[in-house]
Amino acid sequence: MLNDKSLSKILGTTLPQLTIKDIHWKVQDCDREAILFYRIGNTAEAMQSFKERIASAHFAWLITNISHPDLPSNSTVIDEARWPSIQKDILDILYPLPPLKMIGITGTNGKTTTTDLVLQVAHLAGKKGLSVGTLGVREYQKQILDFGLTSPSLIDLRKFIALYGKDKDFCVMEASSHALMQSRLYGIDFDGAGWLSFSQDHLDYHKTMDSYFEAKSIIYKHLKQTAKLFVPATQTDLIQKLKKVSPQTEAAPKIASNLPIFFSTSFNRDNLEVACAIVENVFALKLSVDFNLLTSPDGRFYIQKYKSSYLVVDFAHTPDALLNICRGIKTSFPGYKLKVLFGCGGDRDRTKRPLMGAVVDEWADDVYVTSDNPRSEDPAQIIDDILKGFTRRNPRKIVDRREAVRIAFSEIGEKEVLLLAGKGHEDYILIHGIKHPYSDIREVDDFVRRNSP
Repeated sequence: MLNDKSLSKILGTTLPQLTIKDIHWKVQDCDREAILFYRIGNTAEAMQSFKERIASAHFAWLITNISHPDLPSNSTVIDEARWPSIQKDILDILYPLPPLKMIGITGTNGKTTTTDLVLQVAHLAGKKGLSVGTLGVREYQKQILDFGLTSPSLIDLRKFIALYGKDKDFCVMEASSHALMQSRLYGIDFDGAGWLSFSQDHLDYHKTMDSYFEAKSIIYKHLKQTAKLFVPATQTDLIQKLKKVSPQTEAAPKIASNLPIFFSTSFNRDNLEVACAIVENVFALKLSVDFNLLTSPDGRFYIQKYKSSYLVVDFAHTPDALLNICRGIKTSFPGYKLKVLFGCGGDRDRTKRPLMGAVVDEWADDVYVTSDNPRSEDPAQIIDDILKGFTRRNPRKIVDRREAVRIAFSEIGEKEVLLLAGKGHEDYILIHGIKHPYSDIREVDDFVRRNSP
């Protein structure tokens, strides 16, 4: 519990007598014994929305960022620069961190897979862990909570670690560029880290690749002095660039073992090598695990055999990720025809759409271009943006993804790999704020089950 004296000291102001048992950043979750952090946008519309929402809200104390005559009496205005440090000071009392090893994973692609592999590899080495990322809050092969983001807020992250990490040895988390830039990992010091890749993504937010790189480089500020950040040995250019940022950068050692089919692609082997390097380094041990016990995370190179062909579902939604998986499939399945079904999300970086089209144009034998999460955009226009990248192939344009998948299934021949890219683990298609139930994995499973002998 946090008393008013402690909160007064943190805020640097005198407060009345209070009973404070919790902290929230969502109005709807708050109650009369909790602190509410509410960041008001700097527009008249944002202020009006704040006034409407706060009128029916319940909280012991409000902390916000903009002074206004209509603020309730039980509130304090603080400079936004103090936002993360004050949250941390309050969280240190209400949700103290258990004595865990902390591990952070960043990279344009591969964060989710590698985070899950760290969890699995460490478990096989006798270490109990917790992971936080795109797949929610997880223990070994078990989801505890799905919060719907790659990286939660600092408040939620600290709550997850405090509530679910008490009996664990470590916590591994995805460290997205947004989370690093927005101080969502403030006060978390990593005992080990990984940086898997760097290529174009999120330019709708970062604007330039230099800004994107600088955002990801913030992960070094979270490394303990003795900690190392591992990079796949194949990423030679990235390694050289990161060594100029910090001498704590190291190439992950190669693995010579024969591996399950999930690791037949070079990028998934890279992910495993980084995961193993982190576990060995953080826990000061020499791994001796059966890699055949490892499974692919939800929607990451999910593969099903169908007659003489294969159906693959993967979350690849950037040009580099799509290139990696297309090249990986062509290398791993020589003599097979590659068919790719994909789209691009709406209200996101439009410049990557023709780039993704160009990748598939180069590597695929047949292409179905369809919807992903169009959000507020016209899905047909998104597809047209993608088609600008094609110069060789004549892709099929099918706006409805379920229909596109049905047609692709009906056209599978002998010795083919059909890749359904972009959705991965997602079980919805987002259109104008509404999530419509849909899953590539479920479509594949249902098709294989219906057509099995």
